[in-house]
Amino acid sequence: MTKIIIVGAGTAGMACAIRAAGCGAQVVVIEKDSQVGGTLHLTAGHMSAGGTKRQAERGIVDSPQQHYDDVMRISNHTANPDVVRLATQLAPQTIDWLQENGFPFEPNTPQFIYGHTPYQTARTHWGTTSYSGTEIKWAGSAIFDTMKPLWDKYVTEGKIELHLNTRMVSIAQEGNGWEVAIEKKVEEEEAARALQSVELKNNNATTARAAPSKLNTQNVVLTTGGYGSNPDFFHKMHPNWRLVSTARHTSTGDGALAAMAVGAQFWNADKHTATLGGLETEPNSGRTDFWKNWGRVSNSMDRKPREIYVNAHGRRFMDENLNDPDPREKAAEAQPDRKFWVIFDEKALHEEGGCLIPQWAPDRLAAEAENGVFAWKANSISELAKKTRLDEGTLEQTVARFNTFVTHQRDEDFGRTYLQNTVSQAPFYAILTHCFSLVTFGGLAVNAQLQVIDNQQQPIEGLYAAGEIVGGGATCGHAFVGGMFLTPALSFGRYLGQKLATF
Repeated sequence: MTKIIIVGAGTAGMACAIRAAGCGAQVVVIEKDSQVGGTLHLTAGHMSAGGTKRQAERGIVDSPQQHYDDVMRISNHTANPDVVRLATQLAPQTIDWLQENGFPFEPNTPQFIYGHTPYQTARTHWGTTSYSGTEIKWAGSAIFDTMKPLWDKYVTEGKIELHLNTRMVSIAQEGNGWEVAIEKKVEEEEAARALQSVELKNNNATTARAAPSKLNTQNVVLTTGGYGSNPDFFHKMHPNWRLVSTARHTSTGDGALAAMAVGAQFWNADKHTATLGGLETEPNSGRTDFWKNWGRVSNSMDRKPREIYVNAHGRRFMDENLNDPDPREKAAEAQPDRKFWVIFDEKALHEEGGCLIPQWAPDRLAAEAENGVFAWKANSISELAKKTRLDEGTLEQTVARFNTFVTHQRDEDFGRTYLQNTVSQAPFYAILTHCFSLVTFGGLAVNAQLQVIDNQQQPIEGLYAAGEIVGGGATCGHAFVGGMFLTPALSFGRYLGQKLATF
């Protein structure tokens, strides 16, 4: 019987397997994708920790307790205190471990980051290939590149037995352990040799899956990620939300569904929090791409707004110059269908300070607006209203009222203090943005030892979870807290790897 089976070779799964193998355990890793790394191939790479060696080297006084207090403050005490306590205690060890293994820190880190409500101390660490202000990069590669040599070493030595293109079908308690049913995708040329295979059609290409096989283990660690690419599951957990997602294609909630089938509790669905600025370039697709076309409306620290935001009624609903992303997110989530239009003029389009869509030049934005799919261009506000199907009279009144506020330098509706531009120079533009799911906040309930909890609040023996499968609500509550997805995934994976290897 295998001592540890890890389902999912992403952030938490890789960290867990590396740590367990390093402690002498034999580990089996199941990964349904054709490669390891999961969302490390997409993440912005922000990690938060209090009391790291790197902070001390730069004279920054910090501690896990201060980090814990800050997380609970930012989350308005909606995060799970036991899970946050464990995460903040482990975080500096995780950052120090990466440093010991040659992690290429961006030279000026740790720093304050304003994409989410900022910490009170500079404790956000990231690598040289990470997000750095205006340019959006696939930054998790710095973490992946640091862990991959360790991973490859243990795979080569046979201490990590890796099964790629293999999906977990189910888990079931068997005696004193677990039975894990798996299904391996077989390449087309192998299909004829796959006994008892079932032919499937996928995008007009024939593939096959071998009949499920079963593995036995003492401990199962579920690190399969979130469910932002499973509309059916998402809608079941969040019936009042329309899913617009940029989640990785593998984020389908497989691990959560399998655990729930054996009685695991699902928690924190009510804490789901959206990211602002999603552009649905293919209307009604439910998909957006944070890395290719994202509207910068999350805060006013990175880019001062020269636009106004209006809801489906054509009315402003917030101070567009708010610095803190949290009240911005809450205000946007309260709008009809959780979407809003960004309205601006020709002068604002070309003003210095970066394009509203940071990956684009202004000319590209103007060209997309000519197409009239998710962005529109018009010679008058009246025409713009007709193209966007917003109420013509209301939108005209909203723009005129805002222009008066700029003239008198006083926003009587929302107290906006940055009033540099009227919306008055034709042509005029509108971009439809959505509250979208970058990550998911619901997940499997766990205790302070990361044991999965059942619906009677009891731990399920031998079943553990780490990473996004636990849900962001556990570590962030009903808010985005910088670095409190990625860092706990790494930390909890390492924690379980050592715990189960030496148990």
